[in-house]
Amino acid sequence: MKLTRTLAAALVLSSVLSVPAFAAKPVQQTQIAGEAMSNAEAAPSSYGKAPATITATANPVIALDAGHGGSDPGGVGNGLYEKNLTLDIANRAKSYITTNYPASVVMTRSSDVDVSLASRANIANNAGASFFVSMHINAFSDSSANGLETYYYPGSTNGQNLATDLYNKLKASYSVLRGVKSADFYVLHYTNMPASLGETGFISNATDASKLNTTTFRQTLATQYAQGMHLYWWGN
Repeated sequence: MKLTRTLAAALVLSSVLSVPAFAAKPVQQTQIAGEAMSNAEAAPSSYGKAPATITATANPVIALDAGHGGSDPGGVGNGLYEKNLTLDIANRAKSYITTNYPASVVMTRSSDVDVSLASRANIANNAGASFFVSMHINAFSDSSANGLETYYYPGSTNGQNLATDLYNKLKASYSVLRGVKSADFYVLHYTNMPASLGETGFISNATDASKLNTTTFRQTLATQYAQGMHLYWWGN
């Protein structure tokens, strides 16, 4: 059945008017995150082993992955290097987790060094990690792109739950919400446990970069990441 132009216009107007003026709204945009896909390197030697059993009463082993590092700066913009931001956020998240929760943390890197994609997956897999969180900052040629998004491996229900719980905690820091998405990123594909990758803002956007340049904001992100992990594992 076709709507008349008048009725269609009325429905559009009604839809627009029903949106709160100051609500943070999801942004429907094409995938921008430029992380390495599953074909970037050969599969890690540890891939395919039985994943860690998910038991809500157990104390988890959490694998934290600070994106990029060493000779790989990641995104560069507004005087900042992604590799430095992700490392600082990951280290702060580890400190928060081990101080406040009965969990242990394994890091894929804890300093500014090169770590291959396969090594990142191997570290998490060989540690028998309960779940894996990779921390990144987005970048794009259009400096107006900004906001938050998280990723999970396509078809992974637990990965989607983890990405959603992280997103729901991190979104308090953003007015532009880009959504929870799936992608065949290497570190999501080849980790033997539920995994998520977070893109907390755009280093190429002046407003996002200005926030990321402050220790207060990075600590807030680290805390929100940790709280999202707590929500995923313990349910609160």
